[in-house]
Amino acid sequence: MLKFTIIIPHRVGENIEKTLEGVYLSNYPKENIEIFQAEGTHPTVQRNECIKQSLGDIVYFLDNDSIVSADNIKEANIIFESDEKIAIVGGPAIHQVNSLIEMYIDKCMRAYYAVGPIANRYRFDNNDVKEGSDRDVILCNLFVRRNVLFEAGLFNEDLYPNEENALIDKILSLGYKLIYNPKIIVQRPPRSNLKSYIKMLLNYGRGRFEQLFRDFNVKNLIFILPSLFANYILLLPIVLCAYYFSQLSILKFYFLPLLVYIIMTSLAGIVYSFSDKGIISKIRGIFIYPFMFFITHFFYGLGFFYGIVRIITKFKRVANFSIKKYKSFE
Repeated sequence: MLKFTIIIPHRVGENIEKTLEGVYLSNYPKENIEIFQAEGTHPTVQRNECIKQSLGDIVYFLDNDSIVSADNIKEANIIFESDEKIAIVGGPAIHQVNSLIEMYIDKCMRAYYAVGPIANRYRFDNNDVKEGSDRDVILCNLFVRRNVLFEAGLFNEDLYPNEENALIDKILSLGYKLIYNPKIIVQRPPRSNLKSYIKMLLNYGRGRFEQLFRDFNVKNLIFILPSLFANYILLLPIVLCAYYFSQLSILKFYFLPLLVYIIMTSLAGIVYSFSDKGIISKIRGIFIYPFMFFITHFFYGLGFFYGIVRIITKFKRVANFSIKKYKSFE
């Protein structure tokens, strides 16, 4: 039976009680679990420092708002013991929705039209266990073999967020496997309002660009598409003014992609609204979903330019942190 190190990084002033409660209720021998809390300003560094102090066979990464299902560790143990080439195991992070805006944010993050293949991270399904990639798993619910973490060089401390994507790419390139198990679930709240959702999108887009810049992988070029879309939208007023004053007919073609996007996004909104319960919810969804899809595409893409600015200005995140070991192996 494998030993598990649980690492919970968080910002200064946040607590981890709910996460700890779920861990202590796990259906796995408590003597085979150790727990680290890392409070600070740089989660990537905090995780790495905890890894260096850890003694477990497997490291389980959680966030301080992750509510762990009781069988997660047991399910992961079974998978890891089945094949030594399996280095990573993960499952979805299911949102606990408490308001209307949280519902739309949750549904947007689970919509393939909005976020592409990473929607898998937030969707619960009854599919079988499968071999996957970084598109399928999320760092707030991720198991990794400790020895493989060191073999891969730990997390790249120049990256946050998206540090796990770069690490997973490196581990898979070493010949190891990643297994997605839909039964390994954590529950957590989505962003509670549009402001925090937009901030998240900007940071995710920025993190993705920084990952492409510092740890290039051709398969990640697809994430450039939202940045091209954001650039297209930003140029619209300029092209519109140029057309108004010059009356050049060729400029009309610039607006054709916008028309196509509006049609596609409106149709997607209609399709997704059909899954809502009640006629009022369906009608409301026809208007809200296209808006949510647009801000998701635009602000994620805009985050790329945020990343460019950070790289040009040589931004460096300051790492101040403290580590507390909540529980040792018995």
